[in-house]
Amino acid sequence: PPPTPTPDQWTLPPAQAFGELEGEGVWQPYLFNDAGDVVAVRTFLQPDPERPYAIVAVAAFDLTQTDLNFVLGAKEPSLPDGPTGNGYIPTDHKQAGKLLATFNGGFMATHGAYGAIAGEIVALPAKEGYGTVAIGADGSVQIGVWGEDIDPEQTYMSVRQNARMVIHNGEINERVYDGDIVTWGGNINGDIVTWRSGLGLSADSNTLYFIAGPSMSMPTLAESFAAIGAPNGILLDINASWVHFAAIHPDGDKLIAEPLFPEGMETQVDRYLRQAERDFFYITTSE
Repeated sequence: PPPTPTPDQWTLPPAQAFGELEGEGVWQPYLFNDAGDVVAVRTFLQPDPERPYAIVAVAAFDLTQTDLNFVLGAKEPSLPDGPTGNGYIPTDHKQAGKLLATFNGGFMATHGAYGAIAGEIVALPAKEGYGTVAIGADGSVQIGVWGEDIDPEQTYMSVRQNARMVIHNGEINERVYDGDIVTWGGNINGDIVTWRSGLGLSADSNTLYFIAGPSMSMPTLAESFAAIGAPNGILLDINASWVHFAAIHPDGDKLIAEPLFPEGMETQVDRYLRQAERDFFYITTSE
């Protein structure tokens, strides 16, 4: 009989390459669903000519096959005497073949008090004008400005804000070039070049991008969003202790966490498979 054609696996066009390392910007299969379909790909970038050693990793998820979820931490973010989350992934999502990846959320409440909402729990009310990732009641994802792109009158499953938009409708925010540590945060020594992470969305809202890397400036993050074709993106958490991403692989009935960076993300690699004090996101396969 004639051979059965192999269906094309999901991938993305190559991203803009900045450096000279082989494979930069080329997407490789990363995560799969139970049927063996590619649902996430990854690549790397060298966007900082002053720091060619600073590799930026990008993981991209097909939102037609996966869902974004948000968990409020058991302690952060929250206001004094205010409500908090429980810090757990729900049991029905923490299953082999269902849970695909986990990654960090945003700043602590003391560093901006940016909005953080999960279900009926409003840990921090959303603030007008700030960069926001909103998960709709139907599971749809938006990244934009609260009160402009994202309607405060709508009902959302989850809302997380973190500073101003890094890139908005394809335009990089001029503030990223100011080196403002108050807006964008820095490390304990006051250096704005540090581990950083961000979350971006494609123009058709079908691809979600997680970006992270060491020795990242804000221009590096912004230009990485532009290079991969994410017209809208926000900053997530910063510094080595908090920037974290793990792919989740089944091992029988167990779940094994594999860090995106083998060096720099190896500490408490399964931190979000247990109760977490800080907020975080996770990705599951769609029903």
